[in-house]
Amino acid sequence: MNNVNLIGYLGKDFEVGTTNSGRVYAKNSLAITKRWKNEIGTSNDLLNFEFSFKVHKIQGFKGRERKYPYYQLTKDGFFLLAMGFTGKKALQFKIAFINAFNEMEKLLQKEIKSPNKYLTDLMELIYPNLPQNDYKVSVTITDNPYSKEAKNVFSLNYLVDNRTPKDPKKLQ
Repeated sequence: MNNVNLIGYLGKDFEVGTTNSGRVYAKNSLAITKRWKNEIGTSNDLLNFEFSFKVHKIQGFKGRERKYPYYQLTKDGFFLLAMGFTGKKALQFKIAFINAFNEMEKLLQKEIKSPNKYLTDLMELIYPNLPQNDYKVSVTITDNPYSKEAKNVFSLNYLVDNRTPKDPKKLQ
């Protein structure tokens, strides 16, 4: 599976061509393209993924131009397509996908522990009170807060947009 450059990064997302998918899975790339068009290509609203139809042109016999249609798929589109493949390589992919999913599940089920008990306690107090819509978290850490030498050593304003964190470095 490693001999073919299957995935490329084009602009905003990782993309996979149906032609390369055919090479990796030892499937006829034209059959894969046709399958994509017939099964999925007409139902744009199934999932939130984009794909684009393209034509690869090559010089054929006696200088004639030959056209090979293919789709450029996003990661989600590729997974949807690959889950329908059969054969040994397809089975290896499906098992690897399941293993990766299981690892992700283990990470999500782990309780995140901070080496600092006070931070863990703060998170337990904050988490149940988080709003469902946009909100801002402001954090200031003050060293020696009750002395004349009190000094703010850290300050952060963190905007959460629809429960999706933004990069705080870009907000400053």
